[in-house]
Amino acid sequence: MGKTFKVLGWLVGMLIVLLIAAIILIPLFVDPNDHKERIVAEVKKATGRDLGITGDIGLSIFPRLALELNGLTLSNAPGFDSGDFASVKHAEVRVNLMPLLFKQLLEVDTVQIEGVALNLAKSKSGVTNWEDMTGRKPADESPDVPPELPGEGMGLLAFTIGGLSIKEASLVWDDQVTGERYEVEGLHLETGELAPGKEVELSFGLALSSRKPALKGTVELTSQLLVLPKQERLSLDGLNLQVKASGEGLPENGIEALLQTDLRLNLEKNTLDLQDFSLASGAINLTGRMEGEDIQTTPVFKGEFKLAKFSPREWLTRFGIPLPETADPEVLQALSLSSGFTASSGHVVLEALIVTLDQTLVRGDMEILDFTRPTYLFNLDVDSINLDRYLPPTAEQARPVRRPEKPGSSQEPLFPTEALSQLKLDGTLRVGNLTVNNLHAEAIQIKVRGREGKIDLDHDIGRFYDGLLKGSVQLDVSGERPRLKMSQQASRILASPLLLDLTGEDKLSGSGDLDLQLTSQGDSVKQMKRTLNGQLSFDFRDGAVKGFNLAKMIRDTKARLKGESLMVLNEPEQTDFSELSGRAVIENGVVNNQALLAKSPYLRLEGSGKAYLLEERLNYSIRPVIVNTPSGQGGEALEELVGIPIPVKIKGPWSDPAFSIQLSKILEEQQKARLKEKFDDKVDEKIGEKLDEKIPDELQDKLKDKLKRLF
Repeated sequence: MGKTFKVLGWLVGMLIVLLIAAIILIPLFVDPNDHKERIVAEVKKATGRDLGITGDIGLSIFPRLALELNGLTLSNAPGFDSGDFASVKHAEVRVNLMPLLFKQLLEVDTVQIEGVALNLAKSKSGVTNWEDMTGRKPADESPDVPPELPGEGMGLLAFTIGGLSIKEASLVWDDQVTGERYEVEGLHLETGELAPGKEVELSFGLALSSRKPALKGTVELTSQLLVLPKQERLSLDGLNLQVKASGEGLPENGIEALLQTDLRLNLEKNTLDLQDFSLASGAINLTGRMEGEDIQTTPVFKGEFKLAKFSPREWLTRFGIPLPETADPEVLQALSLSSGFTASSGHVVLEALIVTLDQTLVRGDMEILDFTRPTYLFNLDVDSINLDRYLPPTAEQARPVRRPEKPGSSQEPLFPTEALSQLKLDGTLRVGNLTVNNLHAEAIQIKVRGREGKIDLDHDIGRFYDGLLKGSVQLDVSGERPRLKMSQQASRILASPLLLDLTGEDKLSGSGDLDLQLTSQGDSVKQMKRTLNGQLSFDFRDGAVKGFNLAKMIRDTKARLKGESLMVLNEPEQTDFSELSGRAVIENGVVNNQALLAKSPYLRLEGSGKAYLLEERLNYSIRPVIVNTPSGQGGEALEELVGIPIPVKIKGPWSDPAFSIQLSKILEEQQKARLKEKFDDKVDEKIGEKLDEKIPDELQDKLKDKLKRLF
């Protein structure tokens, strides 16, 4: 038995000696450089490409299994330029042999690769220069792969890599179909020792350039990498990603951005976390956190972010983006934003959203559904905003006046029909204080809904020039021509400040109600005016129509008629009223008002006429009747006209109409009044004579009145 063990020991020893001898002697007697031509021929046979080996091939087995390659090139595919498809200046890998053989432990020294160049291209016909090497077969020709049996291929128990060093790598992508060309140069990757459960330093960088658009940039990344294969976890602590770019569409000095965060990837739980991330680029500073779930199947990301205050005006200027023309050059100076969020592939929710723009604060929630045809849902509160500051400036900023339309402006499209037809939204907007087109409103609530080119807007304004305003607007752009329907009800509004803010002219004062029901269609101001239909009514109290003094006009006309001198009295150019009401029907852009009524302590007035919206002119008649006269010289001059209707014509452009009194009508009515007075006197005289003869005195007065009424 002892002899047997001695023999076995001797055989094992001999095998070990022979193995060591082979490991030592093979590299001495076998030179891999002698087989270059065979290697080249095999590559040609397998790929149809030419392999060039201009450097030496190094091979060693003990104490490390090592392979070193130098000066490798692989030719391009037929039909592409004569340059190389790929090339490597130097590549080297070393594996400790004894741990591999006896412990199934893979110990690799630093893997070194230097001067790798890869040129990828697509021809004008859409063929890439690597398709001939993919070796893909139709599905029915795929080789049968036997299923892996349990217990087979146990693999390595553990591995370590001394590090990875890639230097001076480059990559080119040339797409002749689209004209795009991207070049990566100076790519480098350096790591420390790579081993499961051990943190390692990571450094990566490259330079990138493109042709369409013309851009250049660099990327640098550093971090502490930790890989836990058994737990399927990866982390990057202290991640710093810096990007610099310049070129087309960017500022002259380029831009820089720095992302800092700690990244956690857990494939077992299918999660991704970015903890306390910070993205800074010039004046932009975005911070927050993010958690991802189901990242390999249906990813959903949740978190919060905050955009620190910055100046949009400076940011736009830096990027060479034209600034919007604003009436106030001091706007767009400060913007900040914060929100919680939930995002998936087709859904974004912003919760507890806070936006500050200059002096305006916005709070609320927003939601976007289906990015291909998005639906916007919102519920927002705005404290106060003056939109006029953000609109283009008017000709005169100090005093808002009505400006004539620019030539052709009435024909310019009013509605972005294509965008509106795709718009889907549903939301509520509340505004504490709003200024727009120099109109002021408070306590506003707007509800808007849009689907398939139909926009419905309901608004309720709690304070509108000391009154209330509510109504609705429906816009339909789904048909051949946009259609508009409007309903507005205003109550107890002050006319004077409203008109002053709206037109810059104070034409009417008083407090009253207004009701509008309008429809129109068209895609320009001119078309909308021409097709405007509907009705309106108004009722104002205790005010004045400013710009003309009706009593003075009548008095001056009477004086001219008699050849008398005109009275000069210190009277305002206005016609006071205690009541002013009217109703009108609008047909195809013509406002037909046949029921205008006005009352004052001295006048009763009726009126009728038309306003032509397209031509912006008036043709109107009013018939005031003096029912009483004020005390003083002005009143005495009107006593003769008490009870006589006085026709007044109002014609011309509504911005500056002309007023005229029909003198002949006044004379005619005045003569009628005098004849009636004489007739009444004669009747009284005749009736009196007859009554004196036959009827007692106490019945005479009553009978006179009855008889006069017969005439």
